[in-house]
Amino acid sequence: MSIRAELVVRRWAKRYTMMTLLIIALLLCYIDRVLISIAGIEMQREFGWSDSDKGLVFSSFFVGYLCMQMLGGILANRFGGWVVFMLAVLGWSLITIVTPAAAYAGFGVLSLARFLLGFGEGAAYPSAYSLINAWMPLREISRSVSLIGAAAAVGTVLALLVVGKIIEWYGWPFVFYLFGGLGLVWCIIWVLAVPRMPLTEGADQAQTAAARKGPIPWKAIFFNPAVLPVYSAAIAYGVISFTLASWLPSYFVDTFNLSLTQAGLYSILPWIVFALAAVWAGTIADRWISRGRERLNVRKTLITTGFLAAAAGCLSLIVVPHPLIAALSVGFVFCGLGISTPGYIPLPAELFPRHGDVLYGFMAASASVVSIVVVGLTGVLLDQTGSYSFLWVLLAGLCVAGTALFLRYASVTPILSEDRTA
Repeated sequence: MSIRAELVVRRWAKRYTMMTLLIIALLLCYIDRVLISIAGIEMQREFGWSDSDKGLVFSSFFVGYLCMQMLGGILANRFGGWVVFMLAVLGWSLITIVTPAAAYAGFGVLSLARFLLGFGEGAAYPSAYSLINAWMPLREISRSVSLIGAAAAVGTVLALLVVGKIIEWYGWPFVFYLFGGLGLVWCIIWVLAVPRMPLTEGADQAQTAAARKGPIPWKAIFFNPAVLPVYSAAIAYGVISFTLASWLPSYFVDTFNLSLTQAGLYSILPWIVFALAAVWAGTIADRWISRGRERLNVRKTLITTGFLAAAAGCLSLIVVPHPLIAALSVGFVFCGLGISTPGYIPLPAELFPRHGDVLYGFMAASASVVSIVVVGLTGVLLDQTGSYSFLWVLLAGLCVAGTALFLRYASVTPILSEDRTA
């Protein structure tokens, strides 16, 4: 091996292997999640569902997602992110594979399968968050959480780009077999390539040694004023991303009479914008902090800029006359979400260095609670009004409220005194 090649190998730290596989798994996570949004259009025609029925199928996912989000952070804190994340991927991949059989077995069985898919995927991000805070150095945290956020967008883009064509060629059941099978292959690679315990080549000792120690501070996690902006930002962010992930293809079909393939293509641009904005914002945030800018000011700047941009994009969708302009408006919404990603996601670990994954799980679960209502309610509203306007106003209002609460209550100072000296 040449000297140059040896240097490349040395520079490729083990934590980068972990992050690479983590991102790939989260790509599959979002592909498996979005499959039903695209295949659901054909499934609705085949099984004779109403929009309310489709909304129920969509929202069943979030019920399971909610249950495991609350448990996922606790389990990752107790048993480690490595095993929880691997079991999550294994579980949701198996459920993805059996989804077509569940659909043909009956509406109730399909709803149960969607619940179980959400149950498996609910553990993904809390355990990924635990892995990042155990493996990655502080100087790379903002960028790392932005990358896992971008993985959601890229996975959605891949689904929108290829799933429609695969369905046209092979039928809607095939996509569930394909992407579920890829998840099983990933599990084998993860077990072989990533150690169960984090290596200290880049991770901070305080993160690797102190994590998961001590009792969980439940009162502070739920009632300390500093956690209020964490929950409010998560709700605004999560409801917008989850609702649009579920209904965006249907919006383009219903509003502009596009074909399934056209709807997928118009839905791609916003997710690409999100991924680019999230990675850019995470890089900028780490750079600002490393140059001495106060972390709280960095977080507030990103949240204010991102959420207000997202609100403006939502309101513009009420009056857009053309699908291309609508795609640009949705792109503006997702650009705002991408910018806000490193604004609030690092806060749980900053407020609770030992139990950030637990707060992250409940933060994400709070978004799922509201998403269950909004995703299901959207189908009912469409059946009754035939318009998406109320949805856009609701999403914009969540952004404005989240910004106000963040500016008033956000903090990056550890809440517990023992964490301040850790």
